[in-house]
Amino acid sequence: MKQIFIVLLLSICCLSCSDFLDREPLTTPNSDNFLVGHSQIENYINGLYMALPSLPKFGMGVRGEEKNSDNILAENYDRRLNGELRVFDGGTDWNTGYQNLRGVNYFFTYYKVDPTLESADILSLKGEAHFLRAFWHFYLLSRFGKIPVMDQLWDQRATLDGLQIPAKDRTEVVKFILEDLTKAKELLHSRSKFKGLRLSKEAAMIFAMRVALYEGTWQKYHKNTVFDAEDNQSVYFLEEVMKWGDELFLLNTLTLHEKGNGTAQSEEEAFGQLFNQKDLSSISEVVFWKQYSNASGIFHALTGLLGTGVVDQAGPAGLSLELVNNYLNSDGTFIHPHDAIHKDFNQMFVGRDARLTATVMHSDTKFRSSASGAKPLLVQAYSDADKDIINPPYLKGDGQNKNVTGFHIRLGVDETFVSGNGETAFGVIRYAEALLCYAEAAEELGKCDDNVLNKTIKVLRERAGVTYIKPSLIDPSFSDFGYPLTANLQEIRRERRSELALQGYRLDDLMRWKGHKLFQGKSGRGAYFGHDGVLYQSFPDIDAPVLATILIDNENWMHPLQQFLPGGYQFKENRDYLMPIPPDELVLNKQLDQNPNWN
Repeated sequence: MKQIFIVLLLSICCLSCSDFLDREPLTTPNSDNFLVGHSQIENYINGLYMALPSLPKFGMGVRGEEKNSDNILAENYDRRLNGELRVFDGGTDWNTGYQNLRGVNYFFTYYKVDPTLESADILSLKGEAHFLRAFWHFYLLSRFGKIPVMDQLWDQRATLDGLQIPAKDRTEVVKFILEDLTKAKELLHSRSKFKGLRLSKEAAMIFAMRVALYEGTWQKYHKNTVFDAEDNQSVYFLEEVMKWGDELFLLNTLTLHEKGNGTAQSEEEAFGQLFNQKDLSSISEVVFWKQYSNASGIFHALTGLLGTGVVDQAGPAGLSLELVNNYLNSDGTFIHPHDAIHKDFNQMFVGRDARLTATVMHSDTKFRSSASGAKPLLVQAYSDADKDIINPPYLKGDGQNKNVTGFHIRLGVDETFVSGNGETAFGVIRYAEALLCYAEAAEELGKCDDNVLNKTIKVLRERAGVTYIKPSLIDPSFSDFGYPLTANLQEIRRERRSELALQGYRLDDLMRWKGHKLFQGKSGRGAYFGHDGVLYQSFPDIDAPVLATILIDNENWMHPLQQFLPGGYQFKENRDYLMPIPPDELVLNKQLDQNPNWN
């Protein structure tokens, strides 16, 4: 017989890995000695951290996640983008969100510290719980829209009647999230206390900016559609972004990691160090991060996968040409993607934004240490004299090591890696995101003046070695959203894609911007692969039969998904902006309505 409200009563897997919790079952706590001291509380909160985003022991994790957008093209394409989801496909996300919310609310229910004994450290841990409750509510909101708010433990009401809980409007949900983040901010230590290894005051503020920007723009671009909030308060949320940002700037505790900081000798190296270092404690820009150590048995598979050129562990994939074309020239000018220079795999990277060269593999960059026997990528016309050093992208073969666009991931590559497990740190929240959120909210509100641009977009571009030019022109080659953008908004969106590529933001951005025009009916392109191009010429003649199987379009640009998506992604814009609520939940909770057009 099916259990009532499966998501809340089945698994508490996000908590079960803590030895402390194993000693005392969650279902029968002793209220006299459970969650009353610092060590007990810290152990419990540590267990809640385990469900947060991280790099897995198997797979690419966040670095390969953006095949759910226009940044990565994968033969094992994202089913949501292609309108292939079924009504049951929201179950995993729904369960994940509410299981983790149960764990957080369990903490609030059984937190029994006497107010006179609440030290700053204990209160900071309580602040972490407020952050985590906000995090998981936002996780659910961004996938399902209107949801029941879980502001208390529901175990005591686990009857069919007790669980008839209506969903709250988007605006109510987001205001609840921001209230939790306000409490978190007031209780949490600053980043400096734990060097970014625990949630902090600054992390709560930046996450609040993320949430408020998401909802402010969602409500603006989905206004008067089936996805709109009942109580549309777009302007309010955009103003909240700026309010939180102003408060964050006043703290003056965070700075961008730039050339000349530490060991960074170039703009490319400075940006790369945010992703390829084992210790980020001295880089305040990385506000919250996860540390890995083989000695501690905490490691990931990403380093080894990047070292062999993998983009998607599920099969052949590659970064998209559209992502590569997003980056400016280093002199601040637009590129002209149809110019002959962009048909040359090497020349297309010359004189570009340093974030491009830090993000995408190009000639003379390493997949891993040469001590491992791996050769650096090197694209040049093939000759017997140079055959031992030429190493073009891995376009041959099949499986996860095959690249289908010519563009491998460089972001996070550990060039000192030889073998074994990955130990590079994973940055979860960065200060750069706050600058991008602030600029975007200001422009949406008509408040993006020179002062705003100078402290946001200008400093980000200059960190990347790009000459700052005040936005004034519309780039005819920029992404077409199906509606007009101001010059400021065009450059803010360009900057966001450049700065946050392969870090898990792109799908949310496309959804909140109502951006289906960027990919609907399209399937992306890769590098130029005409016989006159150096990429094709870097392979020996003996490979000609294999090269002939590589799919290209009428202008010789790689077009790898044409056989899988002959009509491009078939995203259903009247349905797929939200995930389907699991049918089991609709049966059990009659107060819930299915999301638009999923019935």
